[in-house]
Amino acid sequence: MSCYCVFSYVDIVKGDMSLLELVQALGSYLASEEAGRRSKGAHVLSDVLTELPESAIPAQATTRLVQFFCARLSDATCVPHVLASISALQRLSSFTDQCSVDVLRALFKEVHVQSFQHSTRSTAYKLLDQIIQSHPQVAKMMGDDTVLGFAQMLDGEKDPRSLMIAFQIIPKLAKLVDIKNNADDIFDVVFCYFPITFKNREGDPSSISPELLKSSLRAAITCSAHFGEMAIKPLVEKTTATSQSVKIDAYETLTAATQTYSPEVFASEMEVLIEQIREDVVMASDEKVVNAALDTLEAVYSVVSPAAPLTSSAAGQTPEIDETTTSLDYVLKDAIFQLTAEEVKNSDQVGKLLLAAARSSAYNCNVVSDAVLPIVVERLGSTEVLTLRRELMDVLNYVLSASCDISRKAECLEADKDNLLNIYRLDASVPLDKEYSFLHITRLKGITLLILMPQFLDKNETSLALQTISRAAIERNEDENVNKEATHLLVQLSQSNPDQVQTTVLPMFFTALCEDMVAVHKIASLLNALGAIGVAASKVLLPILDGLASVITTGSLALSHYVPTITTIRKMIETTAATTNGDTVCPELMTKVVAPLLSWISESPDTGHQNQHSIVVEIAKATAAVFSKLDTETQGQYLKPVFDRYSAIALDPDNTSDPLCQLLPLYSALVCACTPQTKLPVEDLSRYLGGLASAALKTTSAVHRDVSFEIIAATINKANAGTRGELTKSVLECADKVESGVAHILLRHWLARALVNCNDKAGYECVRWLLGQITQGSMYSTEAAEGFNIILGNHDWSVTPATHGVFKLLSKQRFYATVVPEITSSFKSASDDKIKANLLVVLTHSVQHMPKSVLMSGIEDVVPLLLSAIRLTSGSLKAASIRTITMVVLETPDTLMSKVTSSIIPLLIGSLTYSDAANTVQVRQATLDALSLVPEKYAYSVIHGARRDVLRALVKARDDRKRLVRADAVKAYNKWLNFGDI
Repeated sequence: MSCYCVFSYVDIVKGDMSLLELVQALGSYLASEEAGRRSKGAHVLSDVLTELPESAIPAQATTRLVQFFCARLSDATCVPHVLASISALQRLSSFTDQCSVDVLRALFKEVHVQSFQHSTRSTAYKLLDQIIQSHPQVAKMMGDDTVLGFAQMLDGEKDPRSLMIAFQIIPKLAKLVDIKNNADDIFDVVFCYFPITFKNREGDPSSISPELLKSSLRAAITCSAHFGEMAIKPLVEKTTATSQSVKIDAYETLTAATQTYSPEVFASEMEVLIEQIREDVVMASDEKVVNAALDTLEAVYSVVSPAAPLTSSAAGQTPEIDETTTSLDYVLKDAIFQLTAEEVKNSDQVGKLLLAAARSSAYNCNVVSDAVLPIVVERLGSTEVLTLRRELMDVLNYVLSASCDISRKAECLEADKDNLLNIYRLDASVPLDKEYSFLHITRLKGITLLILMPQFLDKNETSLALQTISRAAIERNEDENVNKEATHLLVQLSQSNPDQVQTTVLPMFFTALCEDMVAVHKIASLLNALGAIGVAASKVLLPILDGLASVITTGSLALSHYVPTITTIRKMIETTAATTNGDTVCPELMTKVVAPLLSWISESPDTGHQNQHSIVVEIAKATAAVFSKLDTETQGQYLKPVFDRYSAIALDPDNTSDPLCQLLPLYSALVCACTPQTKLPVEDLSRYLGGLASAALKTTSAVHRDVSFEIIAATINKANAGTRGELTKSVLECADKVESGVAHILLRHWLARALVNCNDKAGYECVRWLLGQITQGSMYSTEAAEGFNIILGNHDWSVTPATHGVFKLLSKQRFYATVVPEITSSFKSASDDKIKANLLVVLTHSVQHMPKSVLMSGIEDVVPLLLSAIRLTSGSLKAASIRTITMVVLETPDTLMSKVTSSIIPLLIGSLTYSDAANTVQVRQATLDALSLVPEKYAYSVIHGARRDVLRALVKARDDRKRLVRADAVKAYNKWLNFGDI
């Protein structure tokens, strides 16, 4: 029959056969008394219709085919294929409204959907959905018949995939048809699924997400106001469930219901609902439950509370709440009881409930504020107990935060302005460091809210408030949380009030930076605060960077603070350059921040600072981040004067005493950050790179040498394939003319970096040359091994993605597949311990930069070498080897099953000894991470023999000299101590 389908399809497309002729040809099948033959005939017709283009189906044939198929829906054997055929016809423009009516009536009357398999049921739901979308007037005209027919189809459905389609149909039906008369029928078959839970099948492409099914059911339940009376009570009952997921689902459904259900249906269950919400918020068992409950409270109050204006109570008097006044009584009565009690309990939870109620509408905000404010003001004026003051101010802060939106600002706040100013004390002369820290933090939050409230404070009061918060961020406090919270609040204010922050806050920070004898820890705190403010608010970013650059270039800053300040500038610039609007911001950053710093360091290359090189490097990093974002034309304009100033020095190996020689990293950063299209201002690029190589190999300055190699690598990497080979050849020819030394080794490393990352075979020639130096035991074999980190490691600006470096797809995979086998083979054949040690260094540098997916292929051959590397290396290399072993344990623990107790654990135990110089803090932390993972990945029967030795080692590690190591050791000890317990 499948061949017949193909031939029929071809004949109909060619015009050699009509659809009606096909039906006639299949007559013996379609009219057969045998169910199997009828099914085969319907199957053929279905397959042909599904594949045929619309042009091959005449318009007049559509109606006749629909009538034919509608008649066949009474034949249960043919139903699956008939539904597929109708679905194929439904996509045609010739499928009329009458066709839709005929199909729906036949579907509802003849097909008992739940008696069929999932695929057929799914087709039926999809067909109904398609007709509702393409012929909505039909569903509307049929009215109750559509609603009842769908309810009959859905009744008893259990498959989540079919339910997903059915739930999505219900809101469409409710929008088209007045379901009032049959709301209970639809509701009964839908609400029985609430709450719905199931586990999706991993790896099943047809599987659906539980959350998506939940949201579809929620939309179905809340799509019509006619469901309200039936749904509210059971939904409220579900909020009392012990399951947190059921609670959250019920609350979220109630929140959604406020958009469609009438206020009256909520009123009947209001007291029970609010009581349950209060219980969930006060108990605070789960933050998600609390948030869902508060969202429901706000949403419900937004629809049940009146919108009439409120007459404020007399100032200073406790408002009397009449039981018939407002639905807010359910929250306010308990809040007032708590606030008037001798000891305020659950102040945070009370505040959250009041905030949710107040945020629901302007009217409710007035009611809540008018009820709470007089009580809090009176009690704060009569108590000096710090804990009570803090609790009262916590509640007040929640109430005030509701008024930060101008659309619902409480009117009574204006009348109580003097009281609020007295409570929060905006006077910047108050000795902040003598206050109780928690009360201080609460006060700062309140001051922030006063600033955020629209048109509440005047300009002078706002300035005074900002000064208070700024002082809290700047001045040293016994509790660092005060400084951190003040900084966080300034970040928040910089987004809403950037102009005032710029005029009031920033000058205070810059003044504090330039104070005499300012402590290092304070400088770090100030710079961190400025960095956070600048990154959070784009409007103050440039003023902050401009101000920091100014205190440096004008000499207002102490020499000892140059490096951290420039580092902060660099971090802010890098963060900004990496954003989506980095291209538009960077030209201005170049002009107003980077260029002044370059001019300053160029005019006074010797700052007298002991970390002069660090200053230059930080400025170079910032320069590269900004310069890489400029367009080609602008880059060319900046490059010309830079080349005029530095190229002669870079090409002269004897100018090491020139102060400008120390500034060559700036030159390198600019050149390396160029786009591939930017032309360097040199007549002969090949000769220029050759000259750089020659100078680098002859100079005694490490800075000069490294800069030259960086420029050579970046330029070659960005050149096109043809030019790249010529440039590489020129550089190597110039290098061969200079006496061999360690610089020749480093040159090969940098050339390999440039070429390997763009998959150039010349790069692997450099790599093999370097491996030859190691295996032959040359005098520079150690440098050759250590330098492999250059090839694949990170760099600040040379051959990096951020500076337009060329990185071809699978370049690291190719390196791993090519080089690691050579290292392994050389290691096995080597007899000299030094050669073996150097090969292990190369291996460690190679694997630590590999993607996990690459490293895991063929890891069995690498593991023995990594274990040897742990024995023979130290510091960062040893830590890298341990981290790689940890990755193997995490991803493929079975690979190390035979070695875990015999080799790996003893090596890890030995790496915990802090008296061994090879075991740096980095090594000990990596070791503890690995030991913590072992009990999670291996059965007790596998590693129980090593448990006692590990625990002994961890007991000693708990007394390590470094706090971070001690903390990690405690975690690992607890895992091993409890390992194997039942």
